[in-house]
Amino acid sequence: MPGLKLQDNAFDTALVLWPVTPISVLDKLRDVFRTVSFFPVQGPAAAPDAAQPSMDDYARADAIFAFSMPPELTHPDQTPRLKLFQCCSSGVSHLEGTDFFKAAQAERRDIAWANASGIQTTTIAEHVLGTVLMLTHKLAFLHLAAQNEQRWVPHAELGGNFIRELNTLVVGVIGYGNIGRETARLFRGCGATVVALTRHGVPQPATGYSLPSTGDPDGTVPSAYYSSTSREARHAFFGACDVVVNTLPESERTIGTMETDEFTAMKGDAIYVNVGRGTTTDQEALVRALTAQPQEGEERSATGTLRIGAASLDVVNPEPLPSSSPLYTLPNVILTPHMSALSAQYWSRAIGVLRTNVERLGRGEEGVNVFAGPGRESK
Repeated sequence: MPGLKLQDNAFDTALVLWPVTPISVLDKLRDVFRTVSFFPVQGPAAAPDAAQPSMDDYARADAIFAFSMPPELTHPDQTPRLKLFQCCSSGVSHLEGTDFFKAAQAERRDIAWANASGIQTTTIAEHVLGTVLMLTHKLAFLHLAAQNEQRWVPHAELGGNFIRELNTLVVGVIGYGNIGRETARLFRGCGATVVALTRHGVPQPATGYSLPSTGDPDGTVPSAYYSSTSREARHAFFGACDVVVNTLPESERTIGTMETDEFTAMKGDAIYVNVGRGTTTDQEALVRALTAQPQEGEERSATGTLRIGAASLDVVNPEPLPSSSPLYTLPNVILTPHMSALSAQYWSRAIGVLRTNVERLGRGEEGVNVFAGPGRESK
């Protein structure tokens, strides 16, 4: 129902359930809502003794800003005024599986559902670039040798002139949304060649929310596109890349995207980066590829063997990762606890998306990042 007009002055009360910081970011909402109700009850930073919203609070809400569906909400009849559910993360599979969402799609098509995709593109792209540099320069190894062993590592132990400059690398991006586009822009700025693996295999304009002066609006940064629907094209993509960056969200189509076949098609010294979702990767196959050694006489960059050089993983499956996982101790792995999006600007931007959607939907216009209900972007 793109462009469905909501009644004028429809947004009166906002219900904010995430402990946004600093709390002053809520000032952005003061002139678009008469009432901003703040119940910081979701997430790890929620105070254990925080007051809980009542069912009357939910019934009065025109917009809800939250990460997940409150467990007490099971049907949209409980929120008769609700016109916008603004998720504060980019992933939404945890919402789409709820009884509330399913009932809303069947019975209450007047609720707009939006995510916060795009607000974290700069920090995630910088994380990718930074961890790739850590691996190509062996910075993690050198830091640990200095800190834990107080040892000055000889150049011969490092492999002599071992640094792989970014301007000599082919960087492949899987999924060319806003995170992939900003990652591509940063690497091309360092002289790398960028290629992309997408479903259609052709350049397409960016959609959804994007930060000013970031990304690749027209899709012109990659020198080549490959279609993920073709096994031959996928293998050609993986075989061409020195660095593979996975930015895929979780969906039925993306779960298990990176399996034995894909790692086998990669170069033996390639770097795999995952900032999408852990479920998109077969971790057992990944560990086998990371621990494999080249056969005698085999080129380190050879394709066709289940072997890669290194990995940077900000997402895994499950999270938190059990302490028994070999990923914690592999020397060619940089493992971070799903933190690449934690920008100091995150909540200001997320609240800004909520404000933008309230203003646009109130005027009967398309919203930003609306994935269900009225206000979806026309294709």
